[in-house]
Amino acid sequence: MSDFILFKLADKTYGIPFHEIDEIQNSKPGTSIPFSSNWHEGVVKIREEIYTILNLRKKLNVSHEDQQDTDKFILLRREKVALLVDSLDDTASVPDSALADNEEAASRRFLPSVFEHGDRLVLVLNVDTVLASTTGGGA
Repeated sequence: MSDFILFKLADKTYGIPFHEIDEIQNSKPGTSIPFSSNWHEGVVKIREEIYTILNLRKKLNVSHEDQQDTDKFILLRREKVALLVDSLDDTASVPDSALADNEEAASRRFLPSVFEHGDRLVLVLNVDTVLASTTGGGA
């Protein structure tokens, strides 16, 4: 059984494994970093720690909107990264047998699996790939 937090990006639902999350907060403006990628929204101080803001809308190429007042931060457990998402949607406990491979080749690297939740399909974010792609000029 795998547990997920569901979030929205451009009216689509995505999932992130619960064990990857340290905390969820309302977003707040960060300090921009010159010469950074368009998905890098800068850095922000949260509880005396500096977090990199990664705009998932832009990173996954689902929208090119900048940070909004209603957005949420998903703070990752293992890196000081704040994933910027539109909103939180739900939670889901999914039997491992219900997780299927994402057959869409273009998105499989970042979203390798999918599951049904109610009447919709939820793509699962691969946090390892997202983090690896944010260093050294990745995708």
